[in-house]
Amino acid sequence: METPVVFEERQAAGGRRIGIATLTRERALNSLTLETIDLLAGAFYPWMDDDDVVCIVLQSASDRAFSAGADIQALYREIQEHGTDNAYGRNFFTHEYRLDHAIATSPKPILSWGHGLVIGGGFGLLAACSHRVGTATTRLAMPEITIGLFPDAGGTWHLSHLREGLGYFMGLTGCQISATDGKDLGLLDFLIDDGERAGILDGLTALAWTGDPGADRAVLTAYLEASPGHLASDGPDLIRFAGPVGRLIESCLADSAGYFNGFSSGLDALPDDPWLSQAINTFRNGSALTARIFIEQMARGRTMSLAETLQMELMIAWQCLRHGEFAEGVRALMIDKDRDPKWHYPEPREVPGEIVARHFEPSWSGAHPLDLS
Repeated sequence: METPVVFEERQAAGGRRIGIATLTRERALNSLTLETIDLLAGAFYPWMDDDDVVCIVLQSASDRAFSAGADIQALYREIQEHGTDNAYGRNFFTHEYRLDHAIATSPKPILSWGHGLVIGGGFGLLAACSHRVGTATTRLAMPEITIGLFPDAGGTWHLSHLREGLGYFMGLTGCQISATDGKDLGLLDFLIDDGERAGILDGLTALAWTGDPGADRAVLTAYLEASPGHLASDGPDLIRFAGPVGRLIESCLADSAGYFNGFSSGLDALPDDPWLSQAINTFRNGSALTARIFIEQMARGRTMSLAETLQMELMIAWQCLRHGEFAEGVRALMIDKDRDPKWHYPEPREVPGEIVARHFEPSWSGAHPLDLS
């Protein structure tokens, strides 16, 4: 059977150790299953608590993808076999968000090497790390609108903090952005040629690690800044249109009705460009319910902590599993592949407000299942 993650430890100077996790489901573009999440957690949590492990690395063995996000076919199969309220789906999102939070709040340096596709839950994993590397092939995206889900795995936190409201555009259109865009927007920290990766990882063992997490973060930063193979800052996608897109988002944020009235028509006024056209088509073919949920989660998430946004996302995720939009989106994209989903609502303004509100209510009784205290 295919092993989804391979782990190794390398000895560093002074008796320290480097923990390395490599995603290996290359044929599946490292899509994340519950098994993958639990294997990562089983290594990361002990590494985070071990004072002799001074740095953790998360990378992919694939030339095509760091991770293409959740294995949505596995989630779909569980819905088909065990119903919409199934243990696999509940555990998948709960365990995933707990891991994302642990990575994001770990004081020790965690290096993620985002070569290739970095999508959905893969985006959440990479973005949570303290030192995030992009390469010439990096493509970042939160395209959940295409399958009736929503930008999760910390997507609320990461997208709501982007300048000029560009996170709204990313979530509503599912657009793929380049490493240059990611660096400009603060989603990546370094742009390095992937050919330098092996040498850079080998060099980690010779660094003067101190065992103090704050000092070791500075050690890793200085090392990566001085590393060879830094890429030129060219090839942006979203940043080219930051002005008109930002103005469109600003006008939509003034919409008191809460469904971004004018967003669709405003897209027609954007420059004529193939990259923009693809983003616009994704929005118009995507789930109107997802669009409304995303707008609401961004509005609520503005004043929340990371932990609070993840807890909110778990409420939404569990509700999405219970309703038919997600299953229909996966059917159309991945199962029958007709790319003709039968969404419940043709456009965001036709989604009833009570349906949106229901996705922000717990589907459990008692304490929140995602305890991040």
